[in-house]
Amino acid sequence: MNAPFSIAPGPIEIDPRPCGLCGLTIDRHEIVDDGEGPVFFCAEFDDFAADIMRQWELADPRDSWRHAGESPPPERVRNSDISPGAPDKPQYRTPQATRDAFWFVVGLAEPVRLKGWLADHPRDARFLIKLLDSK
Repeated sequence: MNAPFSIAPGPIEIDPRPCGLCGLTIDRHEIVDDGEGPVFFCAEFDDFAADIMRQWELADPRDSWRHAGESPPPERVRNSDISPGAPDKPQYRTPQATRDAFWFVVGLAEPVRLKGWLADHPRDARFLIKLLDSK
């Protein structure tokens, strides 16, 4: 049976896979047909990505000047870390293994050996001597 008309499938029916560039399905793309078949463009994605980028830059004081009509901040500000919750570097703590080794050397009761061992551990020496003094 021949129908006098044909029903053309919609773009989503043609290819339901997501686009490799933007992740949207074809039905959400700009469609341009120049006579040789439809061509799909990620116009929505470009607008979406540009809007997100603008929001990020407005929220960042190092980049907000681009959208607010202000002059750029000094380079030391533009290249700085502005995260409010950035933790400071954790302070060094003498490892438990070093403490145990220290007590072992102390237990040998050889002052010369203890002095040499502490010289090999300059980062821990002050803390370990305080430990010894507190006993």
